[in-house]
Amino acid sequence: MNDAFLSLLEENKRLSHLAETDWLTGLYNRMAVEKKVNELLSKRQCGVLFVIDVDHFKAINDRYGHLAGDGVLQEIAHALTDMTLCNDVIGRIGGDEFVIFMPIRQGPDFVESRCRQIEQHFRDLPRSQFMESSLSLTVCGSCYQKGDSYSRLFDRADQCLLKEKAARRKRKRSGETGPDRSPVDRSLEIDIKRISRELSEPGQANGAYCQDFDNFVNIYRFVERRLRRAKSSVYTILITLMDEGGDFPVLQEIGPLMDSLHEMIQYSLRSGDVFTRYSSCQFLIMVCDATDLQTDSIAERIREKFDRDNLGRNGYKLTYNRYPLQPAFSSQGEA
Repeated sequence: MNDAFLSLLEENKRLSHLAETDWLTGLYNRMAVEKKVNELLSKRQCGVLFVIDVDHFKAINDRYGHLAGDGVLQEIAHALTDMTLCNDVIGRIGGDEFVIFMPIRQGPDFVESRCRQIEQHFRDLPRSQFMESSLSLTVCGSCYQKGDSYSRLFDRADQCLLKEKAARRKRKRSGETGPDRSPVDRSLEIDIKRISRELSEPGQANGAYCQDFDNFVNIYRFVERRLRRAKSSVYTILITLMDEGGDFPVLQEIGPLMDSLHEMIQYSLRSGDVFTRYSSCQFLIMVCDATDLQTDSIAERIREKFDRDNLGRNGYKLTYNRYPLQPAFSSQGEA
């Protein structure tokens, strides 16, 4: 009999807990918050109520999905719980709306300071695992006035919250920057920074930029197009390895010679120059912002280094030809 009675008490306690608890966050639900705040107001005749709204929560759901949105709400609940004391009442009363009730006697200055503190706390949190940007909340509060119930306290705080969100939207439309930037805006800004890091060449660039021939062609055509609008001097140099009779080296000697010449060209050019292997015995170089005399000097420097390093001991030599790039479509007129 006693065991059955105790089991019944435990089951009633469990059901009571479920009836008071928000299923997603584990906080009090709307009905439980109202009941507990009214009990505290009746007993203590004091208190401060804060209403907390997640900015642009629909955009979070739209961008990351509803499961991710649920995870964000759970993170918010956890962070708010860490900021409250055991006597405080904290609950989720709507989709993205939370309340905190502190049974203390404080004035408007405390309310304003605490609102900004909560907002700043969430801006300073590490980025959510579901989002690439920090959370933005709007928080407003109201102090107990004689005769207040939960409904009256909540209504005053909620009206302040609506006015604050409207003011932030107005500031945003007028071009003022502030913490009210939407999660999507912040996420896209982080996206472009991440893309920039992914596209940027890692580490310190040493020597010229070596590309395969197809990529070299794309760069060449891009520079041609750029020359239509930007005044610049760009030259292409064709470096050819041949013997004294004007023939290409024998097959078994081409590999080591061209490997050495590749390294020689790379470190004789600037990091902003580009080159590629054009044929079995030829390299193609593009030098930017160089005059014809400077281009000749670059080619001569490569040729002299080739001779100086005794690579010409087998009777091989380097020759070069250069020509200036012209703006794209220049022979056909502007496209």
